[in-house]
Amino acid sequence: MPERLWKAASYLLGVLSIGILFGLTAFLTSIEIKDLDLWLHLAMGRFILHNGYVPAVDVLSCSIAGKPWVNHEWLFQILAYFIFHNWGGDGLIMMQTVVVVLSFLILFFICYSKDKQFVTVFLLLLVLLVYQARFTIRPDIFSLLFFAFYIYILSLHLDKRWSIYALLATQILWSNFHGFFFMGPLIILLGIVNEFVKRRIKLPFEWNDAPRLSDEEYTRLKQIFPVVILACLINPLTFEGALYPIKVMLQLPGKSKVFFENIQELQRPISPGKLFSTEEFPHYKLLIYLSLMSFILNVRRLDIGVFIFWLIFLFFSLAARRNIVFFSFVAYLVCMTNTAFVRFKDISPIQFLNEKFKSINGVLMKLLLCLWMINYGAGLSDQGYYDFDKYERKSEFWGISQRNFPTKAADFLVKNKIRGNFYNDFNSGAYLLGRCFPNIKVFMDGRTEVYGADFFKRYQKIWKTTDPKLVDEAIDRYKLTGAFLNSIQSPIPKDTLNYFFKKKEWVVVYFDYDAVIFLKNIPKNKKIIDRFRIDLSKWQVKPADLKRLAAVRVTPFQQINRAFTLEALGFEDAALNEAQDALKVSPAVAEPYKIMGKVYGKRGDHEKAFENFRLATMIDPNNTEVRTDFALAYEKTGDLKGAIKQYQKIIVSNPQSPKGYFQLARAFALDKQYENSIKTLNQAHRLDKTDVMDLLKIGDMIYDQQDFNVAREVYLMALTTNKDLSNLHNKLGLCYQVLGEKKVAQKEFEKGLTVNPQHK
Repeated sequence: MPERLWKAASYLLGVLSIGILFGLTAFLTSIEIKDLDLWLHLAMGRFILHNGYVPAVDVLSCSIAGKPWVNHEWLFQILAYFIFHNWGGDGLIMMQTVVVVLSFLILFFICYSKDKQFVTVFLLLLVLLVYQARFTIRPDIFSLLFFAFYIYILSLHLDKRWSIYALLATQILWSNFHGFFFMGPLIILLGIVNEFVKRRIKLPFEWNDAPRLSDEEYTRLKQIFPVVILACLINPLTFEGALYPIKVMLQLPGKSKVFFENIQELQRPISPGKLFSTEEFPHYKLLIYLSLMSFILNVRRLDIGVFIFWLIFLFFSLAARRNIVFFSFVAYLVCMTNTAFVRFKDISPIQFLNEKFKSINGVLMKLLLCLWMINYGAGLSDQGYYDFDKYERKSEFWGISQRNFPTKAADFLVKNKIRGNFYNDFNSGAYLLGRCFPNIKVFMDGRTEVYGADFFKRYQKIWKTTDPKLVDEAIDRYKLTGAFLNSIQSPIPKDTLNYFFKKKEWVVVYFDYDAVIFLKNIPKNKKIIDRFRIDLSKWQVKPADLKRLAAVRVTPFQQINRAFTLEALGFEDAALNEAQDALKVSPAVAEPYKIMGKVYGKRGDHEKAFENFRLATMIDPNNTEVRTDFALAYEKTGDLKGAIKQYQKIIVSNPQSPKGYFQLARAFALDKQYENSIKTLNQAHRLDKTDVMDLLKIGDMIYDQQDFNVAREVYLMALTTNKDLSNLHNKLGLCYQVLGEKKVAQKEFEKGLTVNPQHK
């Protein structure tokens, strides 16, 4: 085959790969609506359109009503609600597809060269795989579009007069769509500083000769900077709105750290020790390595401004998972910029014989890339789950998810026009607003920056009901008349459920797999309570229609969720019935066995509990919670050796978890293997130097077993936590007293009194 035909084939396959890439992008962006925060945006968009203004204070919640709120996403909210109102969920999905595809088109045109088709498509594919996790129909997608457009104008059209007006319009939109609008002025400022450094400072190698702006372009860049700064002021709150991102960033090192610890999207994308692991964001990590390598390959002609730009967005992405897509855009641009000055033959150890061989290689690589993208898309197209209402399969593409939202519970509130101030969990807040506002005002939603760190910490204590007085205070202070406890994604905390259930003034009016709804027994709720009051002691299982299910493999999540709730409330027979019905639907699911194991364990039938936990562990061997229950079942049946083996397996699968080591140390102590117990405790203590409770429990256990030397060693270890010192000094005193060291014992007792004079 002649060389020109191989070259033409390589080019055409490159064009085909581009088409497949954009087709895959459109397909992946059509994922069903799963995001919780979207519903808050819809509620606010409806409010703004119906009332004709953007509020400067909170109007959505009952707990922070009237608190100042910089709603920097109001324009997105109007657009989202308008589309949803007219075209439903599929309209919003189509909006996302258009925005993301347009962003990729801009990135493509910034760097495209027909000589580097494979590199362009491969890098954009990595960007897509990183971006895939953020297809959530949030204002972030518009920030990424504006970000790409900024780079496009500054890199290709800065020499044109209209570039000023294009960036002015973009900045105005950005300032009203998303809080990341600060990136616009930042990009321009970096460009100005970069050009200044190249012109005024002598740099090593050929860094001063890296791509430079003309005098006209440099002047225009300096003219654009104040223009976009002023554009940031064009928002409903002018200066306050423009300064919002700076205020938020200044709060990050302080109390706001609690959000980064507890909210998944704000957590770090790379865990310590997992830099080279493929478990967490492998495509993001690969882009880090490739973009860094591109700088190394182009070190002699390195653009110092591009490198600083890359560093800023690298650290920005390492701070929180939600930021990694911005870095992926930057990594793509950096790789393409650096490789523009690198010839493959200069870095490859293999020297191609001729152009024909290069074309053949190009054909093979592009063909493989095309096949991989087609296979990847085809594999995802089958994703879905079972719709128990229609007894048919629901694709995970298009429409609104039936597995992420407490839809039926919200339907109940809407249908019966229930009003009031509702206590709710963090994950339910936004959805309740989207479905039920203004009839219902929530206790908590996803606007963490508005609620503040102190409120969020208090909410966590209230949700877990670690202090019932806090719940009482919240109910009185915020005049709460309802409680919406979401169970669609995870079981409701047991103490929270029982707090409301055992209070006579709170009545269950809704119970199902997705939530439990309580109403306060007050006059305005009387009609609803009289009509819908539920006596859970008489709960009857609604058996699944096995004939309609036929032999379809499904997860009986509805029965499982109800069983968890019933077991937590103490309705053990009803929980067992739900679990057994779940096993009829699918016997290869771990959760029903886990529930049955818990019930039998509470009843003291430890052999039956063991049998069920064993089956749960066989089905889901990597589930730490299930295996822990299995280990405890071994303990209860008197087989400590078996318990120790299970705890050791937990540690092997999760070596960074201190809890596993504490559990193993306790089992060793129960078996009187004190040397192994102390060794394991030291490992646990190294991982968590603040856990005094587990150390105290193990120390007390060993003390009761009358090995006072070992108990003393554990108490001394616990002293280093600097917690519960009075109690610890007294326990140490008792150890020394029994061991005959009376003087040392007296000193410990005195230390205990010094720390807490009331402790005698």
